[in-house]
Amino acid sequence: MLEECEKIKKTSVTRSDNKRIFGDYGKSVMYTCVGVQVSRNSPEVLPFNAYMEKLPEFHRTILMKLMRHAEYCFEDIADSEVISHIIHAKQVVPFKTMSIPGSSQTSMLNYFGALAFGCNVFLRCHTDSNYTMSMAQIHLKGKDVYKIDDDVVVYFCFPTLGVAVPLRPGDFLLFNALIPHCVSSRCRQDNDIFSIAMYLKTFVVGMNNNQLPVSSNQSFLAKWYRNAIDK
Repeated sequence: MLEECEKIKKTSVTRSDNKRIFGDYGKSVMYTCVGVQVSRNSPEVLPFNAYMEKLPEFHRTILMKLMRHAEYCFEDIADSEVISHIIHAKQVVPFKTMSIPGSSQTSMLNYFGALAFGCNVFLRCHTDSNYTMSMAQIHLKGKDVYKIDDDVVVYFCFPTLGVAVPLRPGDFLLFNALIPHCVSSRCRQDNDIFSIAMYLKTFVVGMNNNQLPVSSNQSFLAKWYRNAIDK
């Protein structure tokens, strides 16, 4: 399914220099993002990438199933305060979360807005403007069943903390994207690894439009927040 998404998205994602993506020498770097995205041409948030409409419904269904299982893990791993933070924000601001073309409102995810993934890629140390805790997962191409004693295939690193978390195929890692982080190169050159990141962008929660009218509830909470900060 991830390979099908990669085939449809023909061009690689261009990110800033401090988020440069690397891959194998001599091979083009492909890094695909799927889900809710902020429009660069208008003050709106797009519900999904245009090329997602070309993805067969079967693969779209599997993609959402993958994300829903990630959210189940998110609910089990994340602190209750993190979950509450998102739920209450959704009650105040009707921001979009990930869905698939043609789906109903009830089929949207609860927490994540999008996912990004690439095959055999690694990134330099960087931070992301994500609203809440993000999640990373690793998949090993050609391996359908994962076991607890599988070999470590890559490391998720936090250089400023002096921490490198070993990841086996299928592992989920919950992390704060505001802390400098990066994914290492893979441990074995002959492995083909899909690195996945699931996230909710702050710009998406902010609706990407400063001209939107502010509700009385939003105004009250903003005033309360400013007073709390000033104390």
